[in-house]
This record gives sequence, structure tokens and C-alpha cells, in this order.
Amino acid sequence: MPIFDRIERFIYQSKPSRLIAIALAISFFKTGFWYMPNLAAAWVISRNPFRNPFTDPRFHYLVWSWFSPFLAWCLHIRNQQSFLYFHLLFSFAFTFLFIAFVWRKFEDREARTALVLFLALPVSTTAYFFIGMDGITLFLMMMLLIARQRAWLALPIGALLGMQHFEQGAVAFGALLAAWILALVLKTERLYRIRWVLASLAGLTLGKIILLVIFNHFGMHLNSGRLFMVQTYKDMYANWFYYHFEYILWSVFGVGWIMVAKYADQGKLAVHFLIPACGLMVLLPFVGDETRVLAIVTFPLVAACLLLNPGFLRSLSGRLVTAIFGIWLIVPYPWVFAGKPLGSMFPYNLAYVLHRLFGWFNVPTNSPMWPIAPL
Repeated sequence: MPIFDRIERFIYQSKPSRLIAIALAISFFKTGFWYMPNLAAAWVISRNPFRNPFTDPRFHYLVWSWFSPFLAWCLHIRNQQSFLYFHLLFSFAFTFLFIAFVWRKFEDREARTALVLFLALPVSTTAYFFIGMDGITLFLMMMLLIARQRAWLALPIGALLGMQHFEQGAVAFGALLAAWILALVLKTERLYRIRWVLASLAGLTLGKIILLVIFNHFGMHLNSGRLFMVQTYKDMYANWFYYHFEYILWSVFGVGWIMVAKYADQGKLAVHFLIPACGLMVLLPFVGDETRVLAIVTFPLVAACLLLNPGFLRSLSGRLVTAIFGIWLIVPYPWVFAGKPLGSMFPYNLAYVLHRLFGWFNVPTNSPMWPIAPL
């Protein structure tokens, strides 16, 4: 198949800069760009991060993602557009940090394989599909993964992650702890040091404590945040999952499920990954933004065991990686929100530009839900 050969040559023989540029361009075309519907509410926090601006208890969970509004406040980012660009910058930083790390850490062929596998996962572009707090969360998770050999660095980075999104960080690194324990029990290879995982979890806990101290000092009265949301909407979340579970499960890894299946081929050697990964799926009936949450909380586990595992990367044939890349090219970006499968944001981006230039299309003004629930 000449086209198959051409794709394989493109992946493994083209200049790294050409591969990265074209692959990212395709990725952004497949995903598009939009912003979190709650980004405006997060911006309100950044006006004064030392008070709770919300009387509606349903918005208290946003205050618990305190670090990004606080950082925006420190940088004197005062308007909503700049606040959006501020978060988009961290989305780009996450992507390029991953790429720079794999090209510095691995041999050329392994780095190219890691790039293809990374782009095949929805997590690679979730912070563009919904620009917002996730860019900083993923950036900090990537920083922690880079610090795997320096446990002392994991403590301060983990603390920042704890102040940004304690729940996602604790669940994600709790899965890494479970994977390490399982590898120890099963006497299989342990791919990272336990000191690093424990330091990360200690940092996350420290970040949460710092938030509690700050909120108490400034008299910021908050409910339990995301736990409050789960308790309030648990029946609705469960119904979304029940009626759309096949779309939701697919969207967690997307085409990356092929990579997961290949890793599972190792049998006993893969149990330490498979059990925590399945355990994380239990979260799906308890969240409203299913793809987004699971893509993020599974990222450290998938990265540590698959994406940043040179032994696994070397075990993948060029043909398999080419097949993953080819399928990724033609399969729509998988994203489920509130049980509803969504398409790419790119047509909405284009419609918005054409509306501004020529008045084409009926584009609602100031409607963050437009691509999610078209009017």
C-alpha cells in the first residue's frame, strides 16, 4: 500500500520540525478552539482572589481552582479576553513541554512514536477544545512527570497543582501509587520511583492545606466544591452515563485505545496499569464533563506507563504506529459533554471569522454554549 508507506516515511523520515508542525496543524484542525462556558465566572474570581464573589453555591467549585485566577491577578490581567489568552498560553505550554521533553529524553524514533501516540489521545487537545483551567492543570501534571527523577521538585509543583485542582491531581497520582503497589506485588517492572509519587501526593495535600488557610484567613465561606456538585447532580450525571456510556468510554482514549490494547497484550506485565485505569473509569457516572475529566486524570498514568516508557515505545512497529496515525486522521475528535457527543470546534471558529468579515452565518453574540448547544 503506497499511501501506507508514505505515511510511515512521513512519521519516521521527515524532519522533526516538519513532522511536528504538520501533525499539530492537523490536530488543531480536528479539534478547533473554544473556551470553557464557566471561563467568565473564573475571570470574576481573578478580579479579587481573596473573596468569594458567588452567592450561588453551584459556582463555589470554581474558587477551589484558585491558582490560575490568583496568578492572573498577580500578572495584572484584568479583562476577559486577556484572561482567555492567558489560559491558552498554558495550553500551548503543555503541548510544547511534552514535545520538547520526549525529543530531549528519547532517541529520535521513540520521540516520533511518542508524538503520534500523544496526539491520538483526546487529552492532547482537551485544553484547546475547552480553553480554561485545564491548560494549567495539564501543564503542572507534565512538570511533575518531567520531575520523576527529582522527588524534591515534586513537592512544590504538587502544591501548585493542589491549589489549581486538588481532586484531579489526587485521583491521578493516587492511580500512579496504586500502579506502583501492584507492580511491587506482582514483581513486575516499576517504571518510576515511589518517592516521586509520594512527594507529588504530599505536595497536592500541602496545596489543599494552603488553600484552606487562605480561605479561612480571608473569611471566604465555601461549600465542598466539586463534592457539592456531585451530591447535587448525581442522578443527572448517572443518567447521562447510562444512556451514552459507549460514546463516553470511547472518548476517554479515542484512537489511543489501540495503544492501550497493545500494552494489555503483555498480560501480567500490564496488570499494574490496567487495574488503576479501569478504576478511574468508575468516575464517569459522577461527572458532567466526562471526556474532559477522564482524559486529564488518566494522563499521568498513561504518560508514565506508555507515552514516556521507552521500552514500550520501542516495542511498537512502524506499521502499527502508522495505522494509529492513519486512523486518527480520519476519525472525528471524540468528545462527550453532559452525555452528548460533540464535534470539532473548527467549523464554529470558521463561521465566527466569516461572520465578522462578511456577515455570513447566524452567530450569536456572547454565547459560550453556542457550539455545545447550537441555537
